[in-house]
Amino acid sequence: MIGVLNDYDLSSLKHTPTGRERTGTVPFMAMELLTTKALTGKVEHLYRHDAESFIWVLTFASLRYEDGKPLNEGRLLDNWLTVDAIGCYKEKNTFLSLERRDDDLQVSPSHQTNWNIARSCFHHVASITLAYPRPVLDDDVVFRDWLEAQVPPSVRE
Repeated sequence: MIGVLNDYDLSSLKHTPTGRERTGTVPFMAMELLTTKALTGKVEHLYRHDAESFIWVLTFASLRYEDGKPLNEGRLLDNWLTVDAIGCYKEKNTFLSLERRDDDLQVSPSHQTNWNIARSCFHHVASITLAYPRPVLDDDVVFRDWLEAQVPPSVRE
């Protein structure tokens, strides 16, 4: 199975983005971009926000889909689809803060590897979300530590 993730939110011939626009699909956005500060244009969009977004996409797919088909309603994360940005921030914060075990989450078998990767990245997301002030991280550090280090060599090949 091959997946393609396209994000055309910043595509435009007439407007040059400043990096402070709130773009994206709320359930998959980085938590910092779901804050009041970000919603008023006071948070610059960074690479780590995109990396975190990818982690949320893996989480959502792992818990909501099986073999490319959506699982039934009433599943964990349903609220992410119906709340506003601030509400989604609260939902994700609760998700991160609760001690969860794989058997509690009903991870779909076809996404077990994705879930393992996403779950291993949560400590990075939580450490940024809870830090004040939030640290400035170089893009290569985010990629190496957040994503690349979490993907088993067998999956990379």
